[in-house]
Amino acid sequence: MKMIAQVMTCLAVATLGGVPGAEAADQTAVQQILDRVFGDAVTLDPAMAAKVIEGTPGERHYVDRDADGKLEEVWFVDTAQRHSDSWRPVLVRAIDEDGDLEMGLEPDLDSDLYVADWKADGSIDSVCDYTDRDGDNDVDEVLLYYSARSSSEVMIWWGDDVGDDNLLWYDVGYTYRQGACQYRSHFGGDELFCAYTLGLNDAEWLPGFENPFVFYDRDGDGVTEEVIRIEGRGDIVHNVRHSFDADDDATSDNPRDFDVCISAHAPKGLTFDDAQSDRRTLRGIPTTRFLSYEATPKFSLETQWADMLLCWDENDLNIDGDNLTDGRFRDIQERWEGVICKGNEYFRQLGGPSCGPFNKRFEVATAPKGLIRVYYAPTDQRIHLFGADHLWLAVDYDYDQQPDMRYEYLDVDADGYIDTWRLDLDHDGEPDDEWTAGAETQDVAYTWPAVSGVMKPVLEAVPEQLFGLVARLRQAARKAGGEGEDAVWQLVESGFDIEGLSEEVRLRLLASRETSRYYLDLIKDRLIAALKAKHQDPAFWGHFDALRGKGDLAGMQAALEAAFGLTGALPDLAAWRAGIVAKYDQPRVAWAQDWVPPNIGWESDVAGYRAYWGQFDFFGKKRKCLVMSTFGEQYSYHEEQAWGMDALHLGQSCGLGGVTLYVNGKAYPVWSPEGKGSIAWSKQLLSESDDAVTVELLAENVGPEAQPYAVRFRCEALAGRKDSPIEVTFEGGKPEDAVELGLNLQKLPHEDFAVDDGAGIVANWGWQDQIIGTIGMGLVYPKGQFVRHVDTDHHHQVVMKPDDARAVRYNIQGDWLRGRRFPRCPTLENWLEDLRATARLAALN
Repeated sequence: MKMIAQVMTCLAVATLGGVPGAEAADQTAVQQILDRVFGDAVTLDPAMAAKVIEGTPGERHYVDRDADGKLEEVWFVDTAQRHSDSWRPVLVRAIDEDGDLEMGLEPDLDSDLYVADWKADGSIDSVCDYTDRDGDNDVDEVLLYYSARSSSEVMIWWGDDVGDDNLLWYDVGYTYRQGACQYRSHFGGDELFCAYTLGLNDAEWLPGFENPFVFYDRDGDGVTEEVIRIEGRGDIVHNVRHSFDADDDATSDNPRDFDVCISAHAPKGLTFDDAQSDRRTLRGIPTTRFLSYEATPKFSLETQWADMLLCWDENDLNIDGDNLTDGRFRDIQERWEGVICKGNEYFRQLGGPSCGPFNKRFEVATAPKGLIRVYYAPTDQRIHLFGADHLWLAVDYDYDQQPDMRYEYLDVDADGYIDTWRLDLDHDGEPDDEWTAGAETQDVAYTWPAVSGVMKPVLEAVPEQLFGLVARLRQAARKAGGEGEDAVWQLVESGFDIEGLSEEVRLRLLASRETSRYYLDLIKDRLIAALKAKHQDPAFWGHFDALRGKGDLAGMQAALEAAFGLTGALPDLAAWRAGIVAKYDQPRVAWAQDWVPPNIGWESDVAGYRAYWGQFDFFGKKRKCLVMSTFGEQYSYHEEQAWGMDALHLGQSCGLGGVTLYVNGKAYPVWSPEGKGSIAWSKQLLSESDDAVTVELLAENVGPEAQPYAVRFRCEALAGRKDSPIEVTFEGGKPEDAVELGLNLQKLPHEDFAVDDGAGIVANWGWQDQIIGTIGMGLVYPKGQFVRHVDTDHHHQVVMKPDDARAVRYNIQGDWLRGRRFPRCPTLENWLEDLRATARLAALN
């Protein structure tokens, strides 16, 4: 059966105020446009609406309009927590457009249309439109319709899942609100979106604003490495913003980590032609052309722009630097749009919020010498913009939103390349140190493979080199009569112990090699300036500055060692950082028992599991947290809480990962619903640390009455892991017994099910009720012990042959769709990929 309950990605429509942009909209004109686009779908039947509103909130009302025995619609009042209370009740008319709606099931997110009426007042406020273009029963594009700022236009956002990873836009109230939706909308992998408008008399959708916004996964890891935003109106281009994850350190857990951007304004009248364009038809109405997904990078690089700005995120904190509260960062999420450069006197800002004015390197070419072009300077181990005429870095090392230092970069001979570095240590406008280039620059193509090909090796080697150099500079300073201490060094060594920085940001700074390189560079330059004041030896400094101009960090260290007689082992950067981070250490796993006897639970910071009478349950989480110690009577975890919820009803099933003992071919269930039966149960904690906890569940008197077995479960929670490794052993019985162990996966009333014997996986993806929504469950088992598959009334089962130690080791993993960061709209196949990753991890341990 096709699984249908998946959470929506929506782009929305609004005929009323309350949606961004709906300023004094002509509602009559807007309704006429919506009628043209959607027909009767945006006209609500008052009698049906009244019936739904008067019914039980959340109850589904199914409609067979043509009495042909097939359902076309389902109506309901949506009670999901994600919607604003100010919009309730949210009346929804979901129209099935691919013929797969069944009584009792949910509408799906591949080819269905959702029409929403906030406050159930009879007016349409938003429409979400999903399309499966290739017939594979997953979403390929999603559209959001809403009133434009013009009084007679409707605007849409159109998102296209180019990479087919089934992850698109999140919604609240069946519309997109940036603050609530941007971090749960995917905006990643291989993907694009455009903005369009349609007026009363327009024959086509006209592109505007993002035309397009494109995301590229260049190395096939599911994470975007390159993002480009083209802004314009129709085929007239206004500007570009072109960003990279330069060191390729974004991951599926932290998918946004952009480091560099080149922004540029277009010359007047810049356009693109049909060969560079694409077009689509949306709800039967064609679009005018937009810059195609394939052509956008080439267009960016082969256009002569009017001006350019390179912005490099030196401290690896690409967050909102515009909207602060009392000088503190309000939003600490990494931006999905790439690096949005702060506007300045030489370059007008494009979009927002920007990354702010501090700890970002700015290089402006007000009159570019050709196309986008960058180069690598060995002097500072950085990539720069060719032909830039204004270059600077304002340092705010203590995050008080005040500049502490300033670097100026000069191209004295006007050949397009930096040749002089100046440092103003106290930001008083007067340089305190200066050095010049002593090595040839290397031109670098502004493409992700070329840029990352330079920066990844730099960041693999330079932080350790700088750390050694800083250690010697501190020693040399003390020998020269100084203290060898520095305010920035002390700040880093404190673990960025600053009142205005959250612990999360401090840990991100400490974990980043980019941040380490940046701060060690600051410390290096400050210590050099301090040493120059104490040790005035022209011959030494002539030699040292020549090495500095070449970026020869090892040579600079050797020169210090020779001049000051410095010997002895150098400290280790990783150990030093680990010592600092340790001050923030706290448990990332926990366990609890008997909040409802005879429960025992074990949890990591990202997932939770529990067992009672051999029945295994799981808890979905929305965020990293430990919650089992809070369980009790103060609230019900069977309802959605701020942290998540209990995501599985067990009934008579053994749930996710309970077992069946086979003795001489006869099956003996090792679980006791409601505690009934002859099995005796006990439980205990075996071990606990900050990163791992193991609990034990013991079932005695299992199997044949004459010579029963004891079955022992050892269940682990591991920090940062969504799965739980389990080892089951047994003892007792007769020596000649043929014993097997069945691992059980509870069936769902509505599910997709899959087996991957090659990876050692059984999995399902579906739902039990509307309160929980979609879940996934999986077993990862040792392929070498596999015997057979068994299907029972309540379970999918895989039967294993125990090893010589009479043991079977396997992993259980549950997934609650609402708890996912990107819940729109993964499928069973996406869930299998997650379990395959767990299988690979299990094979290593």
